[in-house]
Amino acid sequence: MKQTELMKQIQEAFRVAQAQLSHLREEVTRTSELARLNSQGNFLQMEKDKVLRELGEAVWRQVQKGKLELPASLAPAVKAVQAAEQKAQAHAQDVTDILQEGEAAAARLKGKNDAKAQTSLAPKPKRK
Repeated sequence: MKQTELMKQIQEAFRVAQAQLSHLREEVTRTSELARLNSQGNFLQMEKDKVLRELGEAVWRQVQKGKLELPASLAPAVKAVQAAEQKAQAHAQDVTDILQEGEAAAARLKGKNDAKAQTSLAPKPKRK
């Protein structure tokens, strides 16, 4: 009698485990699908952002060439782009200045080193 009861309990536990496994599989499948859709949505958003950036750059080039006039309501955006460009140019100039200073310092050091006699770092071999 105890064995039949034990078998019933084992079978019930097995059935519950199978049901839980089935439910877990469904959840994993659903989560996987959501992740795939989310990834696809992120890709589409990045593609949209890229195209909008390209459109904005094309419009900006036309504005700079004087071929396109933007409405007055976009004046703050135009000023923001101009300010960003000025900051980028100033930064690029700073980097160029630092690189030129480094090149000049290297040239000065090279000139000093060329004028000096070259000395070996290794000791001279002893004569026998």
